[in-house]
Amino acid sequence: MVTFVLYLKRVCMKSPDIIFNVDVLLWRISKNDDSEAFRLLFERFYVPLCLYAKRYIDDKSIREDIVQDVFSAIWEKRKSIILNISAKNYLISCVKNNSLNYLRKQGYLREYQNEFIEKAPVYTENVDELYNLKELEDLLAQILEKLPEEYRLAFIMNRFGDKSTTEIAAIMHVSVRTVERYRNRALEILRDELKDYLPPSHLHGKTGADQKVT
Repeated sequence: MVTFVLYLKRVCMKSPDIIFNVDVLLWRISKNDDSEAFRLLFERFYVPLCLYAKRYIDDKSIREDIVQDVFSAIWEKRKSIILNISAKNYLISCVKNNSLNYLRKQGYLREYQNEFIEKAPVYTENVDELYNLKELEDLLAQILEKLPEEYRLAFIMNRFGDKSTTEIAAIMHVSVRTVERYRNRALEILRDELKDYLPPSHLHGKTGADQKVT
């Protein structure tokens, strides 16, 4: 069975540059006005950075605006970017600073600081770390565990076991239409539960009786 980590790598790491050469991507943007490198950087880091900003700001739309502003600034000021830290840490610092600036302007900074201290978040020791694949894998496992067994089995066999709906129907001794209903319902639940963690397109299921995950 394909693990969720491998699945995430398959959908998020379409190019080696995305994960292994983040510094190279930012260099290409700065030195070569490389719009493709900018697209890859955005696709790789938009969702993790929005999730990171959640440590400072509860409102999802504001978090998204902050991260979009960071990427806009990177493109607009690309010629003047000088890095003394890694590109990943640079992105994190930008989002962190913009989030704190927002809180400061709204008069919420002291409230946030007090709440941060009182709640002692689980990420206190690594406040500037982005959520990693292992954390997302654990999250999916928790959500799958809550699904009705037939939904869970249909989803796992289709998405991770690379089986068609026809094959799954034979294994579960139900009709293809029933398998499609199980799988689609599981996808609906997962899309809702993971909406803050992954782009919805990464959870769309295949349609048709004999289509498998590619």
